[in-house]
Amino acid sequence: MSAAWTPAGAETLRETSRTRLLEFLSEYGFLVFFALWAAFLALATDKFLTPNNVLLLLRQAAIFGIPAIGATFVLILGELDISFGSTIGFAGAIGATLIVGGADPLVGILAGTAVGLLIGLANGILVTVVRIPSVVATLGMLGIVLGVGLVYTGGKSIFGPELTPILFLAQGWVGPLPVPVIILFIAYAIAWLVLTQTRFGMHVYLVGDNAEAAYRAGISVGWIKLAVFALAGATAGFGGMVLVARVSQAQASLGSEALFPVLTAVILGGVGLQGGRGRVENTLLAAIFLAAIFNGLILLGVPTNMQRVVEGGILVAAVSLDRLRR
Repeated sequence: MSAAWTPAGAETLRETSRTRLLEFLSEYGFLVFFALWAAFLALATDKFLTPNNVLLLLRQAAIFGIPAIGATFVLILGELDISFGSTIGFAGAIGATLIVGGADPLVGILAGTAVGLLIGLANGILVTVVRIPSVVATLGMLGIVLGVGLVYTGGKSIFGPELTPILFLAQGWVGPLPVPVIILFIAYAIAWLVLTQTRFGMHVYLVGDNAEAAYRAGISVGWIKLAVFALAGATAGFGGMVLVARVSQAQASLGSEALFPVLTAVILGGVGLQGGRGRVENTLLAAIFLAAIFNGLILLGVPTNMQRVVEGGILVAAVSLDRLRR
């Protein structure tokens, strides 16, 4: 004999449905909005879904999508790095200076990446050894690196025909695909493998979820944090070289506007502000989503000042989604 249907049972069913809906929206709400936004632009403009425009927005996504890999690792760890904007600019300036001075382009790219790695290591030491909260440590590093970069460059741009070989990083093509798009997807594939298929990735999640428990389980919490901050610095440094290749010049302040899109992509993609949760593949999708929003606003002729309002709204929405997840 089946159980009688009761008001309490109906209420339980409604509560369960509501919970599932909130879980779905918190995890995939940005993808739903992405689909609606793309459908709207496809109807409102005749350029959005053209192959050239799709490749253009993917190239735009690559510029802040690459540094977002390191930022994803840091947030999963339960920390916060806001120094990557100045790291992008300074690393690009170092690499560009070497290339303009006659160094091999590959040496310049590796040098820029190495500079970013060293800045990341410095952040990691401040957090793990000096025990400064990561938001304070990286905020201080943001100002230090920007100031050093401005002194190093004299506040001037670095450019010259010697930079032509590295333009391939941001402006080159391999068959029908832009090089930065290829780099973007390869980088995220590697990051996914590291986070999901290696002991190191498992330890990153464990430390982010509960550092004390991870320490008691024998995990070297300090070394994990140091390695993650170094990785974040390296991705920012390499991202700086890609940005130099895109604009054909370097400036100490070149990455100053990277903070918003990078952090928004990471949070919007589902990485929890409290650590221990997140998927790097969702960061990639969120980066593409943000690029599509900026691209669509330009196609619609929205004024720049209004675009800033939209950017702020997206950040608020991203944090709201994180609250839903928790």
